[in-house]
Amino acid sequence: MYHCNASDPSPWSEGPDARSIAGVPGNEAPHPHHRLVCELNRQHHGKHAYFLCELSRGSHLWVRWEGEEVACVILRPCGMVDATADPIRREACTLFADHSPGHSWQFSDMLQD
Repeated sequence: MYHCNASDPSPWSEGPDARSIAGVPGNEAPHPHHRLVCELNRQHHGKHAYFLCELSRGSHLWVRWEGEEVACVILRPCGMVDATADPIRREACTLFADHSPGHSWQFSDMLQD
């Protein structure tokens, strides 16, 4: 299974503070979230999704977009684990609950930026 990898510049990638990281004026490093890269399955339908951060154990901040429409949304994490994996190596799915088919641990490619 492969990631969608659809990519768009983030809405905050332009502007006076876009290149200022950690309050350092003139820093030439791009904003850490300067591009949105879809983390869902290549065959998903509807909006693309990009993880921004964990707000709390039960809520994550995601950017969802389709065309010019972009929105930040708070979603519950999926948390599904691969029951066939060694219990010590099991990792929960890093996507949001009720995402399109394909859990993060099922992807065989890396996200591209």
